[in-house]
This record gives sequence, C-alpha cells and structure tokens, in this order.
Amino acid sequence: MRAAFVNVGFLGHAAMADAMQDVTRLMPIDAAHINLSASLTIRDRAIRRALSLRVFPTSGPMANLDRRRWRQELNIGLLARRRLAAAERGGRFDIVHFHTQAAAYASLARMARTPTIVSIDATSRLAAAEMTSPASRRSYDANIAHDRAVFRRARAIVATSEWAARDLADLQPECADRIHVLPYPIRDVFDDRWMEERVTRSRRTPGPPVRMLFMGGDFARKGGFDLLDAWRDADFGDRATLDLATDWPLAQASLPPGVRIVPGVRVFTSTWFDLWRDADVFVMPSRSEAFGIVFEEAAAAGIPAIGTAINAVPEIVDNDETGILVLPEDGDRALHRADSAVSRRLVAHSATLPCGVDSGRLKCWALSIC
Repeated sequence: MRAAFVNVGFLGHAAMADAMQDVTRLMPIDAAHINLSASLTIRDRAIRRALSLRVFPTSGPMANLDRRRWRQELNIGLLARRRLAAAERGGRFDIVHFHTQAAAYASLARMARTPTIVSIDATSRLAAAEMTSPASRRSYDANIAHDRAVFRRARAIVATSEWAARDLADLQPECADRIHVLPYPIRDVFDDRWMEERVTRSRRTPGPPVRMLFMGGDFARKGGFDLLDAWRDADFGDRATLDLATDWPLAQASLPPGVRIVPGVRVFTSTWFDLWRDADVFVMPSRSEAFGIVFEEAAAAGIPAIGTAINAVPEIVDNDETGILVLPEDGDRALHRADSAVSRRLVAHSATLPCGVDSGRLKCWALSIC
C-alpha cells in the first residue's frame, strides 16, 4: 500500500508530523510524508504572501473581516494539492491522510476517488466562537463551509479531543459514525526516575523553592503576561522560581524576582530535557488552546500542571488530581492554590494521563490509518 501523509507542519502540528513518521515505521507501507511548512519555493512563498494580505486587524471586533483566515487555509490546501501531485509521480496513492482539514481544502476531487483520513484539533466553528464580535464570527462562514465539504468526503475523521469531536458531530450528524477520538501522540522519551528525584527533593528540610516551568512561543495567547501579573501579585519570588521557555521579546530586567527567561529551547534538546527534569510544576494559563500537547508532555515527564479549564485542556489535566484548572485570566488564584504545600503534595503523585502516554498511543494512530 502506498500512503501520503500531509501535515500543515507549523506550531504543534510539527510534532504530529514527526509522530506520523514514527507510526509508519511500524507499518508495511510505502509512505510519503509531506510537511507543508518545509522546503518552500519562491513561488510557494509568493502565493502565500498574496493570499495572506491583511486588510483588517487580527484581533478586536474587526478581526478577520477580510477573511484572512480562510485565505490562509486555502493557501495551505493549494500547496498540499501541488505537493501531492508532485509526489504521485512516483506512483498512485492508495490512501491519503490530511492533518489538519485545511490541508484538504483544494483536494475535494481527490477525496472522491482516493480513500482519505482527515485529523483535526478543532473545527472552524470552534475557532469562530473565540472571535469578539458577531461580524468577526460570521467571517468564518467560508471556513465552516469548506470544512463541511472536506468532512463529507472523508472516509474517517480523527479528532484529537472529545471537545472537537462533539462539535463536529453536532455540526454534521451524518459524519458521527466516522469520527474517532485519538489524542495527539507524543514520544516516550521521559525518564521515570525523574519523579523519584522530585519526591526526594520535596522531603528535604528545609525544602528547596518549588520550580515552575512555562513553555510557549505565543506568550500572550498562552497566558504568559497573566502569569507574570499573578506572580507579582502573589509575591512568589521568595517561595518559588519560574522558568519561561519562550522566544517572546521579554527583558529580563522587567521580570519579577524568581523569574528567568530561557530562550532558544528546541524539542528533544538537552536544555529541553533539563527543564522538564528540574521542574516541579508546569504552568500555562492559556487564553486560547485547541488541545495543548505540552500538557501531555508534562504528564509524561511526571509533573502536575496548572492550566485553564477551556476546550480540550480538561481532558488532559484532571483537576486536583494531576494538576489544577482555573478560568482564563485567573492565574492569581491558580498560584495561590499552588503554594509550596500544595505543589509538594501534587509532586508526590504520578501525573499521568488516564489513558497513558507511551508507544501504545502511536499504535492507536497506526490502527486508525489502517
């Protein structure tokens, strides 16, 4: 069997692209992997720039009135169609997997003749719900319509959360029997001995400061500024430390006591592993989050997480069991709840996902493709 795996390739989807390559090594198939964020030609970049021209702002009541989100996703779909056509010169594909649905926007005819799996982390309707005005929400109508066309043609639809699956089933009941919920897979690269090290640290007298970790490129959307405000208000600098793994332009001198910036962190590097190993608590009070792979990584690293009770995050963080959930912009309350005593109590427990995070998750994805 010859299969094509098409991935949008940016942000957290890059991790998904890597995971799919791991999956196909376990399967007797001829796999072609197409990362739509890699190896862009001058032509690709020119088309992307033309279709991404901004007329209206990206936030506020006028956001997206130029339908920039749809134009950007159409560009993704057009690029996927070109890349698939080039890859198929080596032989016809028997099955195609698109992640996410935008990658299939320009391949509706192909989906009618080739069995296709589409995986999603959110529907366009859920994305529209985050807009701040009725007009900006209506501007997503083109995306929603295009989603509908893609989902109608898919042989199977893989949602990374119950949250996304529920909305899709409500939007298109005729697709309900084709929807499968499989959370994002992550690599089994963490050391179980880290949890024992944390427990040992927590029993020292006097105990060391609790080490908190934040990881997020989009610092504002991930609640980074809310976290800093809460840190100042709670005066946590004498009780805990906070590592900010981000490339957002922050000045160290402007940060409150106990907070440091760790720029240039890349996945699976020694710095990345050291941050997870040394952390006692992961904290990311996102204002917007479709899924949150980083919460899975925190669980796999064996540390509790502080997150916001939005979208799919409560499916990963079990409130008061494997972490703490608060409302967006309520980081102050989260930090007060996560004082030293609470943190150490949580650290003493294994912060694992209900379904586990190991190679079995990759196997689930392999089965969904078969």
